[in-house]
Amino acid sequence: MMEDELIFSDEVAAPAEVHRSPWRVLIIDDESEVHKVTKLALKRFSFDGRPLAFLSAYSAREARALLKSTPEVAVILLDVVMETESAGLDLVRFIRRDLQNHTSRIVLRTGQPGQAPEREVVREYDINDYKAKTELTSQKLFTLMHASLRSYRDIVTLEKSKQGLEKVIRASKGIFEKRAFQGFVEGAMEQLLLLLRLDGSSIYTYDSLALQLQDAQLKVLAASHGNEMGVETLKVSQLPDRMQSIVREAVESRSNVFRNGCLVIYCANERLTTLFFVEGVHNLSEMDRNLLNLFTENIVVALENIRLNEVLRESKKEIIYRLGEVIETRSEETGYHVKRVALYAELIGNLAGLPPEQVDVLKQASPLHDIGKVGIPDTVLNNPGKLAPDEWEVMKTHARLGHEILRGSGNPLLDAAAIIALTHHERWDGSGYPAGHRGEDIHIFGRITALADVFDALGSWRCYKEPWPDERILALLGEQAGRHFDPHLVGLLLENQAQFFAIRDRYRDEAPH
Repeated sequence: MMEDELIFSDEVAAPAEVHRSPWRVLIIDDESEVHKVTKLALKRFSFDGRPLAFLSAYSAREARALLKSTPEVAVILLDVVMETESAGLDLVRFIRRDLQNHTSRIVLRTGQPGQAPEREVVREYDINDYKAKTELTSQKLFTLMHASLRSYRDIVTLEKSKQGLEKVIRASKGIFEKRAFQGFVEGAMEQLLLLLRLDGSSIYTYDSLALQLQDAQLKVLAASHGNEMGVETLKVSQLPDRMQSIVREAVESRSNVFRNGCLVIYCANERLTTLFFVEGVHNLSEMDRNLLNLFTENIVVALENIRLNEVLRESKKEIIYRLGEVIETRSEETGYHVKRVALYAELIGNLAGLPPEQVDVLKQASPLHDIGKVGIPDTVLNNPGKLAPDEWEVMKTHARLGHEILRGSGNPLLDAAAIIALTHHERWDGSGYPAGHRGEDIHIFGRITALADVFDALGSWRCYKEPWPDERILALLGEQAGRHFDPHLVGLLLENQAQFFAIRDRYRDEAPH
């Protein structure tokens, strides 16, 4: 990842001009003249390019109601003695303890300093300044307001930074939990919108869009309001005008870009470039940009983790499939047997309503159902005639041998394969081996693989037989429902037999010469 992928394009670094809301200043005093004088003294005051907006309360009770309903009060100018001698001090406790407001700057103003000694008040109450009303000349009020607002601004900035980082952490956790690429993209887009504090009520045609860039082609991965372009792939030049220039700029600069209410987050690793386009972003502060850059970095890391996980997962699947082929080759059951069994098992699993994750594991693990045959002598394994009783006992040991070989790895695929190896010769009526389990005591993976394996074996060439006709296969399965096989699974196969024969015909073995 290049270093400049995590900065916003210099060409558009300046934030858009937006209206800046005034600082809210709350005057709490039971003397109306104090309100008038304070507002007059600070009439032309501004700080950090923002004017003041005054709120007035003439009692502590009135102030409580106003503070409950009014957010982001920057400075509170508070009289000590109002309806009671301690009304102002009691209000301080209410603000800090009950409202949990620790950001507003509270300046106590009193005309009777002796009733509330400064040292005791400063020590006992969470206030930021204490002034006698006679002290507050126009100039001192000007200085006080500058100091108070500067402190409030910095505290709010720190708090927002903290909240922003917490959001990035939560958002990053959300995307790092994704294992599949499509789920990652949808999750990342959702977390990005939350990070930007957008409510999804954009007035624009597109609220957000996720695009994958590869070989100058864009693939639409996700859209918050649906893909209204009506296509899955397109070129940058085919994007709507308002999107085209900013997306092109992000791709060429390899950076995040924000302009005219549109934001493009650029994420790329060695093999994959993903763009997140969001419309309706009205302003981004420097802190927002830093948080988005951090989020972008985490997305890139997540992309790489997903890629590596997919490579590892595909490698595991390929190794298991190849190993299954080796076993079948040794027993002279060459061709597409393991592929067909895997596809039959997948089809039965889907028809039976297993969760997609379980169906995928079943499909990948079923090729190892006969791995225990590596421990069976060739004279028994490839005997073209009927096995003698002692030979049959040796042959039956392959179920436990397969289980011993595969169990205990901690890998979900191999653990499932161990179960299948052990149970795929059990029978619904309890007459199977190695444990004589019956009915639903037999793991569903074993029941499914048993049906898939026998269905394929009956229709395939073996050293001891020719393929059976379709009618004879289906008749036998019907006869063995409730005896050898789970009757519900047999019913599913018979009701959908065309799909099973289509798999067989697609991967049919050539007749041996």
